[in-house]
Amino acid sequence: MMFNRKLHSTCLHGRRVGADAYGGSVFEPPRKLRCRREDVRRMVLDGNGREVVSSSRYFLTEAVAPGDTLDGLTVLSVAAVTSMFGRIEGYEASCA
Repeated sequence: MMFNRKLHSTCLHGRRVGADAYGGSVFEPPRKLRCRREDVRRMVLDGNGREVVSSSRYFLTEAVAPGDTLDGLTVLSVAAVTSMFGRIEGYEASCA
């Protein structure tokens, strides 16, 4: 898989599992994932369809979901990265 060769860093992924009594997010204990992080500012659509500015994007081989965290940053949107044959090679997560 060509995508794997470009993931030279690691990040901490906190999967959101629900909300507490006050509406705050509750996360699983963080775990390390291989990734590539790029600090770029761009407009993305969040999970509610609003335009927001992301400050970083991560390339990963494991799926994450909007609302999760990567290195303490909230995941705003996730897109699949596909090969020229249509196979999912990885995921691009935009974070703020």
